[in-house]
Amino acid sequence: MLPIDLQILKYYLFEKPMFQSKIKPYFQWHSYQSLSENLQQTERDTSLETTNLSEATFTVFDLETTGLIPEIGHEVISIGAIQITGNKYCRREKFHQIIKPIRPVSKRIKKLTGIDKHDLVNASPFIDGFSNFLNYCSGTILVAHPAKFDIRFLQTMIKRWKLPEYRPYVIDSQLMAKWLLPKVNPQLDPLIRYLGIEKLERHHALNDAIMTAELFEFLLDEAQKKGVTTWQELDHLLASMENKKRE
Repeated sequence: MLPIDLQILKYYLFEKPMFQSKIKPYFQWHSYQSLSENLQQTERDTSLETTNLSEATFTVFDLETTGLIPEIGHEVISIGAIQITGNKYCRREKFHQIIKPIRPVSKRIKKLTGIDKHDLVNASPFIDGFSNFLNYCSGTILVAHPAKFDIRFLQTMIKRWKLPEYRPYVIDSQLMAKWLLPKVNPQLDPLIRYLGIEKLERHHALNDAIMTAELFEFLLDEAQKKGVTTWQELDHLLASMENKKRE
């Protein structure tokens, strides 16, 4: 793998122009125009801010990607998700979508994620995969571990595809773990070991989403025991915690 400075140079000199050239034909697709309109017309459901956490519906999701830095061309190759209401599974219909990237996927990433050439050849482009996810999670609060990675990745991908911005309501379960389990490593693996959650095969978007959902159920219970009852209260508390950390 190239050093990061050479990856940046390579991206801006060669890969970014190539990416823009390759996605141009998609701009004429009906699904692209439909997704663009959907994002443009979607207004934040502000009632989610004050809905009691025990009654809110959450979409717990995870991404698999070709790398860690979307700003230099890394892409989403799968999205996995499951929904819960309060701290109970409410939707057994799980979501799992393989996404065909514009750039080739390295052997290392294929081995890590278990997504092979056949999967990618038959996969949907990002606009279709994300549109399906958007429909699945409509009217819910998103949860990811850590959300600052997954949401940033999606938002950067959306910007690169020249689509309207995406601003969902989000909870970062990793920040919740730092607050509620300060003595435990906040990474997913140590947390599932600590809580005795069944470990599924890692680096599979749906499996990681299922394990995160079980973790989130526990964290949600603990947050409510401490008197936090709404997304608004939780978001304010976690933001304050992060701000203090930076000071």
